[in-house]
Amino acid sequence: MPACLLGSDAAAFTISIVCVFITFLLLLTILFRFRWHMRLWLYEACRGRHHSRRMRGRHFRYDVFVSYAEENSPWVVRELLPRLEEEWGLRLCVHQRDFVPGNYIVDNIADCVGLSGRVLLVFSPDFASSEWCQFELKFCQACVMERDDVMVLVMMQETEAEARHLTGAMMAVLRTTTYLEWAEHRDARASFWGRLRLALEVEEPGEGEMEEEEAVGLDG
Repeated sequence: MPACLLGSDAAAFTISIVCVFITFLLLLTILFRFRWHMRLWLYEACRGRHHSRRMRGRHFRYDVFVSYAEENSPWVVRELLPRLEEEWGLRLCVHQRDFVPGNYIVDNIADCVGLSGRVLLVFSPDFASSEWCQFELKFCQACVMERDDVMVLVMMQETEAEARHLTGAMMAVLRTTTYLEWAEHRDARASFWGRLRLALEVEEPGEGEMEEEEAVGLDG
C-alpha cells in the first residue's frame, strides 16, 4: 500500500510539474507574440497619452518623420534626403541625425514623432527584423489614428521570398494602405517621386506663384 501511495503521489507531482511547464510556455508564447503591443501600452501608460496627441495644422519642427532600418540608411541618405530636403524644401527627421544623444530611444521616438507633421515608413525585410522599427511602427500607428491622419508607406522592391519575412503588423498595414514601391529603373523612379510628392502634399514648382497670380487677377 505505501508503495502504491508513493507511486500515485509521484505521478500527481509529475503531472502538476508538466502542467505548470506547459502553462509557463504558453504564457511566454503569448508575451512574445504581443510584446510590442504591451511595450507600447506600458510606455503610453507611464508617459501619458497627451504626449502623443497632436492637432493637425499646428507648427511642427519637422515635416516628415522617417522610420527605417539601419540597413536601408544608404538609400535614405543617397535618394530620400537629397530629393525631399534639397529639392522639395522639406525638413526630415531621421534617427541618425536628429535623435538627441543621451535620451532613451523610446523618448526620442515619441518626441520626434510628436514634432513631425507626417510619418513615412520604409518597409523592408530589415525593417521587419528590427525590434526598434517594429516599436516605431506601433507607435506611429497609434499617433496617426489619434490625429486622424495617414502614414506614407514606401516598400523597397524585394523578391517574393524576402517579402515573406514581413511581420503580421506590416502585412496588415500593406493590405489596408496604398503604398509606394521603390524600383531602380527610370520610369519607376519618376512615378515613385511623383506619387510621393502627392502623398506629402508638396506643390509642384511654380504652383504657388500661379495661385497667387490667379488670386491677384480675381481681385483686380
